[in-house]
Amino acid sequence: MKRTVAWYVLFTLVIVMTLVLAAIPVVASDLFQQPYSPLWPTIHRALDRLRINPYPVGGGAPPKFPYWRDPADASIYFRDVTLVTADGVELAAWYVPTAHSSATTGTPTILLAHGLLDRKSVMLHMVPWFYKAGYNVMLFDFRGHGESEKRPTTIGREEVLDVQAALDWLQAEGAGDRVGGLGMSMGAAALVNAAAQDKRLDALVLDSLFADWRDTDFAEDYRLPPEWLVPDVPSPERLLPDVHIPVFVIHGTADILTDVGHAWRLYKAANEPRTLWINDSGHAWSSWTYPDAYREKVLGFFDAALFPPSD
Repeated sequence: MKRTVAWYVLFTLVIVMTLVLAAIPVVASDLFQQPYSPLWPTIHRALDRLRINPYPVGGGAPPKFPYWRDPADASIYFRDVTLVTADGVELAAWYVPTAHSSATTGTPTILLAHGLLDRKSVMLHMVPWFYKAGYNVMLFDFRGHGESEKRPTTIGREEVLDVQAALDWLQAEGAGDRVGGLGMSMGAAALVNAAAQDKRLDALVLDSLFADWRDTDFAEDYRLPPEWLVPDVPSPERLLPDVHIPVFVIHGTADILTDVGHAWRLYKAANEPRTLWINDSGHAWSSWTYPDAYREKVLGFFDAALFPPSD
């Protein structure tokens, strides 16, 4: 009898261990596929000790030539800035005052917000456009990205605090009277979240933004429920009706992470004045695939939204 019980217990343990071992790669696959995980603080500490940078330059975008490490590489003066969010997170940022005047007060500012697993440097190619057109420019690394403090990413929920920290700094410097935001994917989501609750944003360009994160191919590829992995991600589609500023939606039909249908949903949800540009580029690639058209359309949009007719 005792031998039978012992074999039964052993058999049960083997089954349990087999199931646990089988589940490990499934769970690990999802945890390492996205940046929201209780394991990330430990992972970041290990990577820092090993001097390994987990963020690939460009986030998988096409090669960028020339590659600029900072605005100075494009012969543009800038200031290194540290932003502090309402929840105490330190963010690395660059501020580029306009080329047209030594004073920044009253001059419109463009806030550039990068996408998931990217960093501020991937948007450097846009800085000369705005600089020469008479705008101040601010770029920053979201929490958990680039040179900013390592925190779990929430796909826009807490990143709204990062946007507000940038707006606070601009306001304190006298450069926050008229601010336009240009965001890529997650960065665009953070801008929409901020605009829905903070009236200091005056116009938005939303490049490759999802209508609802749970509907993206990225989220649907998880084996575990997206809501469990990254809880409470705000839906830009639901927030846009509360945003009463000009909105420009940009998307590519070759986007394999966020189907182009998301752009149509966002455009439908947005209030007037609203603009839509659909092209055949990939996820957040429009500015690289069609640089001249992108520059012309985006500058035209911001000029109309941020420069009063009397200017």
